[in-house]
Amino acid sequence: MGRNDREHRRLALQGSILNPFTEQLLRRAGMAGGMRVLDIGCGVGEVTLMAARLVGYQGRVTAIDVDEMALSTAQGRARELGVSNISFVHCAVDDHQSGHEYDAVIGRHILIHTPNPLSILQSAARALRPGGVAVFQEFDFSVVHPAYPASPLREQLLGVFREFFCRATQGAVGSKLFHLFLEAGFSMPDCRVEYPMDGGPDSPFYEWMAESYRSILPHVEALGLAQDSNVDTLAERLREEAVANQAGFPGPVMVGGFARKT
Repeated sequence: MGRNDREHRRLALQGSILNPFTEQLLRRAGMAGGMRVLDIGCGVGEVTLMAARLVGYQGRVTAIDVDEMALSTAQGRARELGVSNISFVHCAVDDHQSGHEYDAVIGRHILIHTPNPLSILQSAARALRPGGVAVFQEFDFSVVHPAYPASPLREQLLGVFREFFCRATQGAVGSKLFHLFLEAGFSMPDCRVEYPMDGGPDSPFYEWMAESYRSILPHVEALGLAQDSNVDTLAERLREEAVANQAGFPGPVMVGGFARKT
């Protein structure tokens, strides 16, 4: 979905909406002080900084990503916040060599973009100590919750997301997460389906949706799925629709799950 400043801003906006769900997942998975954590595909550091806070000064987070610009942004954020228990590493998941085992391996919206999600979970298992936990949170665009009252522009946009992610990426990986954990050799997973719902004139949802559409638009057009090319006005039109209808816009479905290495 791009590796530029605009995409990094979109990720930060997305994080502001989804972080409460992710933090609840990390806490349910048992993340606590003193743990050693590997964050796969850390991006601009939203989940990395969250994990660093949860493990405290006695813990350590190693954050890896192939996007050097995103890593630089994440490092800058950590410096500004005075967070010193994070190591940032520029590499792919399969290339990471730590020399030690982790207590937890975490990732948010990583498997959806990978050709082989199972291989990522298998790599996570190899990086964990016995009893360590893998924690992943993934979108599932095969399921779309309609807005109420009916909001045609929003439904059209979510329909494009569904078609694109299910055709071009692992768009239904959230529903597969339970099975993938077991296939990778983990013990019985704990998974939940959840997503935010918002509306009103000040919601960040409209910009989030519009900027997400902007990020995938070239690929959407290449697949012949584009239905709205006026992306510069999309956020405001979504806002007008929601406010006029007093509608609540459900976010994309997410599955959050964790499982332990036996």
